[in-house]
Amino acid sequence: MAELVRNSKENTIEIYQGFHRSKFYDDMKHEKVKDSDITLLTGRKKIEGIKISSFFETTEIASFIAENDLRKIFERKQYKCVYTGNFIQMSDRSPDFYLNIGKTRPDFLVKVPNIGMIFIDVKCRKLYEIGGDYKAEYFNLNKEEVNELLTVQNEMDIPVWIAVKDFGKFSASKKAFSDHDFYFISLTVLNAFIKKMNSKNGSKSGLFYSYKVPVGLFRKDNKLITFSFDDKFDKETVDMYSDMMLNSVDEIKEAIIKAVGSEEFYKTYLPYVLSGYYPSGKTRSKFNGMLSHLTPQDINSVLWKMIDDGQIVHAKGKPLSVKQKKK
Repeated sequence: MAELVRNSKENTIEIYQGFHRSKFYDDMKHEKVKDSDITLLTGRKKIEGIKISSFFETTEIASFIAENDLRKIFERKQYKCVYTGNFIQMSDRSPDFYLNIGKTRPDFLVKVPNIGMIFIDVKCRKLYEIGGDYKAEYFNLNKEEVNELLTVQNEMDIPVWIAVKDFGKFSASKKAFSDHDFYFISLTVLNAFIKKMNSKNGSKSGLFYSYKVPVGLFRKDNKLITFSFDDKFDKETVDMYSDMMLNSVDEIKEAIIKAVGSEEFYKTYLPYVLSGYYPSGKTRSKFNGMLSHLTPQDINSVLWKMIDDGQIVHAKGKPLSVKQKKK
């Protein structure tokens, strides 16, 4: 079985032919493939592996650094832990073989004194701050990953916590966060909040890909001060965030109709343009970043519903179009 080695600091991944890298690495020759990010790692007689540079995206690197930062906190606190996170995702094209290891699972199994065993899943998300009528701070957490973690918690009967690192405080050049704190939240508390939101919005909650989770529900620290608390959601908070999410849906619908009616967009491309995923110079669309406070997945969720409802016309291989109203 091939051995995979990830180096988050150097942004590389190495793949070897079924042996322990540390025994042979110093004796290998490194041969750079011209005009590529690939280096061949050659032994005495054959190529033993390859090294790929610039392999991970900035968000992935930030997530790896966040995991390592949390591990260092465990070491300072002398908490015993085991890393259980996603080492690598792989697939095989053979119809007779299927290995599903790409699902969300917690990153650490930790033994906390006086509490016992808990899972902690590390997320790296941007902390959004908005003014106006709402004046809110929140992280976006999507419902699919929450449901998958709930399955782990229920089946293993071990509490799951989420530790969020603010992506806005990550320096790609320094490969480090300027803020050492994590934002901790119990999955049980998070799920209770989501249930409140779904109950408040009924069938419309099906349009939510992710949930705006108030930063006030998190405990911010880097010393693991507490892993036990009970939160109650006041009506004002539930009403405010419910209105924000519904307004986001309306905002997305309006932006989609405006963009599709003005420029040619394909289904896959549109959400990334509206969310500002492409840096300046990568797209000429005047709508780039129009919904920069939302994720492509949030936009996709509404776009697919508009296609299903016939508001947006989609045909394979053709640009999207707005359904014309009958006169």
